[in-house]
Amino acid sequence: MTNSRRGFYPVAALSGLSFGVLAVAVPLHVAAMHRPASLAGQLLASVTVAVALAALGAGVVGRMVGSARNLLVTSIAVTACGQAVLMAASSTAWMVVGTALVGAGIGLFWVASQTLLGRSSGGDDSERAFAHHYAAYTLGVAGGSAIVGIVAAVVRHAGIGEADAIQLSYGLALAAMLLALALWRPRRERDAVPRGLRPRTSPQAVAVQLPDLLLVSALAMMLPLTPIVLLRDFHLAPFVVGLTVACVQAGKIGGAFAGRIITRESGHRRAILLLLGAGAVLSLALCASTSTLGAPLFVLALIATSFVATGAWPLIVDSALARIEPDTRPNVTVTWNAFEYGVIATVTAVSGWLLASMHSPELLFALGAALLAAATVSAGFVLRLPVYAPEVPELSS
Repeated sequence: MTNSRRGFYPVAALSGLSFGVLAVAVPLHVAAMHRPASLAGQLLASVTVAVALAALGAGVVGRMVGSARNLLVTSIAVTACGQAVLMAASSTAWMVVGTALVGAGIGLFWVASQTLLGRSSGGDDSERAFAHHYAAYTLGVAGGSAIVGIVAAVVRHAGIGEADAIQLSYGLALAAMLLALALWRPRRERDAVPRGLRPRTSPQAVAVQLPDLLLVSALAMMLPLTPIVLLRDFHLAPFVVGLTVACVQAGKIGGAFAGRIITRESGHRRAILLLLGAGAVLSLALCASTSTLGAPLFVLALIATSFVATGAWPLIVDSALARIEPDTRPNVTVTWNAFEYGVIATVTAVSGWLLASMHSPELLFALGAALLAAATVSAGFVLRLPVYAPEVPELSS
């Protein structure tokens, strides 16, 4: 990796850390304030709505800043502003503002990253860069998830209230973003973002993305409100909840590398179908473990589900981009991110409503299993489509 690209994966890890803090701190903060689970779902949904809107506007922002590299810098700065607002927020309204800013930063982050990565899709071993990038991001998410629980435990020991202790963890996410800005600085180049980058797609592109949309819907149904399930159904302490979510994220990292190994040995099609199918089966096991098997087996089933289901995601994205003409990939990337996070926002809000009204986490996992099964079937059709040769052989800045 050249000097111009050396910070790419560390920045992904730091961005993941910022999101990991948010994903755990928001539901724990809501629970500490004795507010309903639906509020946590709405706040987390506001993140994904902002991601979708930012993805739609990424082309405009990219042309303003001049390059995909600088778009990534912008995403870091916006995320840092959101974490600062959350750290100082004194009301639900300010929490919404903070989560929306973090979501906007994430939307710009994924468009910038996939614009850089997508040029090599369709080439030999093209999934390697996607897997490494996703693993770095998820490693950061795992670290951020654990940090929330650790900070809450330490600060509570000093005599600070639980809600305030959890809120202080946003400061560490802010520090991570400032470090990312030091690692990935803007440049004056103006050739990495196509001038015509804008939301644009076709029926074929939407069909190719269907397995991805079904997969992220399943994950949004099952994972975002897991901290509340662990707190209220299994009565675990915030420290243990944070470590559990970190282990779930670690499972995602293992799944990303396992998916790459299976791909190298058996090809994209078998790897994706195997991982998605296994995720559907394990999601059904979660339905039983919440009511009959206890916290340890529930946590193990949760980690295993994240291992196989989320491990398929970078493979699915790489394979989908490989089936889009190289010249149109940047435009499709904008639309795909908007669709993806629009779906995540909707499903996250629905999961919060279902959990608050039905008080049944088993229902969430049953619906997740059905969505993963549908993703497996749709992937079987999509992966039969022809692959286009890559436009550029390797990641460029």
